[in-house]
Amino acid sequence: MISTKATLTMIGGGLIIQGLIFYAFAGPLTDQNFPGAGDEARHVGVIMRGGLAGLSCLAGLVIFLGRSFENLPAKRILFGCAIGFAAISAIMVKTWLNEAAVVPLPALGLYVFTSGFALYAALKKISCYRLHTRQQVKQRGTTGVGCF
Repeated sequence: MISTKATLTMIGGGLIIQGLIFYAFAGPLTDQNFPGAGDEARHVGVIMRGGLAGLSCLAGLVIFLGRSFENLPAKRILFGCAIGFAAISAIMVKTWLNEAAVVPLPALGLYVFTSGFALYAALKKISCYRLHTRQQVKQRGTTGVGCF
């Protein structure tokens, strides 16, 4: 079973890597998505891809730094990731169906998988002991068996 911290690490790290790839390969990625674009449209696409690179790095860093949170706040972050990746996937499907741009199907599959994985990690049960901080357990004098 993969931990919440490991899940946040993978998703956050993946978004940071995606941002770096978007920045480094803005031109070729824009050409791939919009093969018939003219020079001016391509220029706009490259600029927009640069903005997406920054936003991807921002989101990745926030998610990555969320690893230090306790379990329940971290699960809320994962639930937000699930909703966000589902929204990105839905937009990609709409774009693909409208033939507005070339949508790379492996990327779509990865976003759908990440949405499901984040949702699973956010909703999986955790032991009652892990729900409470060690300080709470110490104050109440319990061994952590059962919920209080």
